[in-house]
Amino acid sequence: MPSVQASRNAQSLRFALMGGIPPMTPVDNSAASSMTTASPRARAFLDARYSGEHPQQRLLHWLAACWPSARDARKPLSATSGQWLQQLIAATRAQLVVTLGTADGIAAVWLADALRSVPGGRSNRALIGFEHNPASAQRARDVLRRAGVSRYVDIRCDAPSQALTTLDAPIDLVLLLDSFDAEAALVLDLLLPKLRPGASLVVPQIGRRRQMAAVVDRHSAADGALSSLRLPIDGGLQWSVKR
Repeated sequence: MPSVQASRNAQSLRFALMGGIPPMTPVDNSAASSMTTASPRARAFLDARYSGEHPQQRLLHWLAACWPSARDARKPLSATSGQWLQQLIAATRAQLVVTLGTADGIAAVWLADALRSVPGGRSNRALIGFEHNPASAQRARDVLRRAGVSRYVDIRCDAPSQALTTLDAPIDLVLLLDSFDAEAALVLDLLLPKLRPGASLVVPQIGRRRQMAAVVDRHSAADGALSSLRLPIDGGLQWSVKR
């Protein structure tokens, strides 16, 4: 019989297929204003971070996802993607989330703020983030402290072949930023056995990430471990669920 977690995630996938995905339309400039899980400090931090994201900026997100030459104009994660990730965590009651790459640290703020409100969740370190670059890892830690959610996150600076073998299983959600795209095949091979049935694997801005997209598509074949759906968010967000 399918697990409770797998059933919850299957319900979320059906909801998405029926059109319940946040459209790529202008969102409230108060990025976290509609999220009931947001702590006041994290909400204020995210609102300040995205306060200047006008419709033109969201268009640049979409363009940058499709054309790498425009990537300097994009943020690693838009407010729409951040809100969708928070809704996914709430709907599936995720207990352990992993990110590969930290980018500017904002993605971890969205995730950690949602994890703090999951009923029965971990009191701390519910999010484990891996980063190649020590300077990027420290920048992410500083951002998390300013947002008031650092207690929920463990940022580790290590090679994937070492880091991923030490992960606690099972994992409920993986967010793949672009720090590890050069090792996409190795990363997926190490991650998949650690995902619980029904767990989600999310790849933002998949349109510009050909190497990662090819590996995810291979695992999403009829006999693969993943069932995948590309969502119309920021030019393409790949959402895969472990079978």
